[in-house]
Amino acid sequence: MPMQKFGLIFILCAISISSIGQTFKKRPKKERFPSFFGIVASPVIPNNFIGAVHTQIKDSSQTMTADFHNKWGFTFGATVRIGLTKRISIETGISQVRRIYQVGISIPDSNIYTSKKLSFINYDIPINGLFYVQMTEKWFMDASLGVSITHYPSDVQDSMQPEAKKNIIVQGRRTSSTYFAFNAGIGVEYRTEKAGTFFLGFGAKVPFKQPLFGVAILRQSGTGKQLFGYNPISAGYFTIDFRYFIPTPKKKKDPGNKPIIE
Repeated sequence: MPMQKFGLIFILCAISISSIGQTFKKRPKKERFPSFFGIVASPVIPNNFIGAVHTQIKDSSQTMTADFHNKWGFTFGATVRIGLTKRISIETGISQVRRIYQVGISIPDSNIYTSKKLSFINYDIPINGLFYVQMTEKWFMDASLGVSITHYPSDVQDSMQPEAKKNIIVQGRRTSSTYFAFNAGIGVEYRTEKAGTFFLGFGAKVPFKQPLFGVAILRQSGTGKQLFGYNPISAGYFTIDFRYFIPTPKKKKDPGNKPIIE
């Protein structure tokens, strides 16, 4: 359902873009700048500069330690670029982002050392201003700034049972289902008329607030004892961005203006 909702939003945006394009068609005297549709694929790179590779969680008695290790993730989606001038465009789209954490649990008093993988999936709608610098006829350098609307459909949870009467639960809890993030990027692109446009660059995404809490719970059946610990997770990350834009078909000349030969 969440992907369907965001798909509907993307379709409505595309319809709006089409309507704007029809408006410009009615103004033949003004120069029109092309819009492009493409796909984007990026590895998600954890770091300690705008995020955290490791987030440690301890219970109040300091008996249990949980380490949320942020691993490389992946994002894939569609993107639309709307030309405003020769040097400025608006870029938007929708992508699915997969974040992966390896959660290690250690309880030295009970000689328990175990781990579990948690995968977070969210949907991202960026709205960026894109600025070009033309280096050669076909090579361009791009820089972008903007914000993203990011949606987490649900919390995530998994469990492990290291001993017969001990059950460990690890969770990723959302602070809210939807939040905003700051985007920035830089890269180069190669434009061709027949093969399309190829882009390679680097990006950064920094949430305006921490979107997730890491939670670890140890339950011991038959005793009623429970250890509980939680900590916010810093979720900023870098990306290596690969984008491909399909070529824009050239408009055929109006044959009505050609002289009629009898």
